[in-house]
Amino acid sequence: MTDRDQLREAFETQEHNTPDPSAVYARVQELSQKYKRRRRGAQIAAGGVLGAGLIAGAINLPAFLPANNAASNTAAGVPAAAPAVSASADPDKVRDEQIEAYYDAGFGYDDAGRLAKIWKLSDDDRVAVKAEAGRRLLLGETLPIKPTPDAPVEERTISPQDEARYSAFFNAGYTWTEAEKLAKIWKIKDPSDAKLEAGKRLLAGQELPVKPTAEGVKEALTSKRVSKFFDAGYEIEDAVKLAKLWNLKDAWAAKIEGGKRLLAGQTLPIQP
Repeated sequence: MTDRDQLREAFETQEHNTPDPSAVYARVQELSQKYKRRRRGAQIAAGGVLGAGLIAGAINLPAFLPANNAASNTAAGVPAAAPAVSASADPDKVRDEQIEAYYDAGFGYDDAGRLAKIWKLSDDDRVAVKAEAGRRLLLGETLPIKPTPDAPVEERTISPQDEARYSAFFNAGYTWTEAEKLAKIWKIKDPSDAKLEAGKRLLAGQELPVKPTAEGVKEALTSKRVSKFFDAGYEIEDAVKLAKLWNLKDAWAAKIEGGKRLLAGQTLPIQP
């Protein structure tokens, strides 16, 4: 499983409701903290914040195949219709629990591809397949394949100095697209090395020959606020409560607002 696959998998978890790219990126961070599954090592150097175009492509996922009869579909190897979910249930939390059940049973990334073929789902829908598999496992069903866990991912260590440089690059709103442009300008072979050089110059107060996009700057600010929210120990349930207190439309907006207030040195009306 490549770093690109891992990032795409994380982005796919937000396919419903067509969220905005900054929401997807923050969700990646949130899920990585929840699962803690050996996915941290090479992400900063390899991918960082992806452009909105790649995010949009990664989250465009079709729905599950319809089912006429749960028993007959199970026998045929096609996912059964999902049971009714309470209107008060958090869809994100339900999906997280299903995927967690999938991994806890020992299944890996390649298993999702095998299940996609059996259930006649798109191979690009592996997160959706994992959620369906987890749902069935939680119902006590047995999946049609044996689990084959992912091979351990070799973690890359990164020095505090390089981490600060990467952070400066992304916090300024730059993305992989700008890193590629900078690599060409500076005649650097690897765009990841261009990120380090760019971060070094930014920390020194220098201007770069390439400017970040307005969208990139907005995404960086949003992700910074959401990261602050979770770094302070708050979780999804807290965001739901804050959304009600602040009369915001959803928990996502509460995460952004909460992070904004925390960065400003304010305290929130509830404790994590």
